[in-house]
Amino acid sequence: GAATPAADRAAAWLRASLGDAPAGQRADAVVGLAAAGRPRAEITPLLTRLSREAPAYARTVGGAAKVALAAAAGGADPRRLGGVDYVARVRRGYAAGRFGATAFDQGLAMLALRAAGERVPAGAVAALRAGQAGGGWGFELRTSRPDDCSSTGLLVEALRAAGVPARDRMIRRALTWLAARRNREGGYAFDCAGGPTEANTTAFVIRAFTAAGRPAPPGAGAALRRLQRADGGVAFRADTDGSRLLATLDALPALAGVPLPPPPAR
Repeated sequence: GAATPAADRAAAWLRASLGDAPAGQRADAVVGLAAAGRPRAEITPLLTRLSREAPAYARTVGGAAKVALAAAAGGADPRRLGGVDYVARVRRGYAAGRFGATAFDQGLAMLALRAAGERVPAGAVAALRAGQAGGGWGFELRTSRPDDCSSTGLLVEALRAAGVPARDRMIRRALTWLAARRNREGGYAFDCAGGPTEANTTAFVIRAFTAAGRPAPPGAGAALRRLQRADGGVAFRADTDGSRLLATLDALPALAGVPLPPPPAR
């Protein structure tokens, strides 16, 4: 079973709502369902379909990393999914401490390597240490651009997966920065400016604290659960459903209390 009733309900909604979702969202679904403790028999059909669609999709570092994460979460070998080595595709996108172009490329690549049992390059950690100016990180990983709560949450999760201790100053600084940026109800918006709670960003923050072995900031978990509708799906924000599929994909590991990469499904 799943880690929590909220995660169970979200997982059931997700399985019923995937339909013809694109490959990247299908990969995220495999990871989320594994995080929620769903059995491998339930996940394998999704992974089988993903293995057919992934070669054309996974042409970016982030795309390849999502597929590699999904393969490992589903109990498959990310070096041989459908005859393709997605770990090699991730590694090909690495240069001078950076995977791809964005914080999400960087974080997902680090998580994918860890899921595949490989060492994250020390340069990738050093690049994040050097790029931490205001406390967190921004989507473009440029100190001249504002930090945001989603990128910061994902990168803390990735740094912990890479073996950086929770007591490391870089991680403590990021968590302190995040804790100070919640809104009045304890949730988070992407720009960290105290606006209405957004499910995706709040989930990334919760996952960062979980990965560091710390409780989420007061109210964050409750703020995320309030966005879960009666049918189990999660709304983007209280005032607009937005993409419930994307919101539920990001929220599911946080609702289950499991940071990425999740243990392989059994």
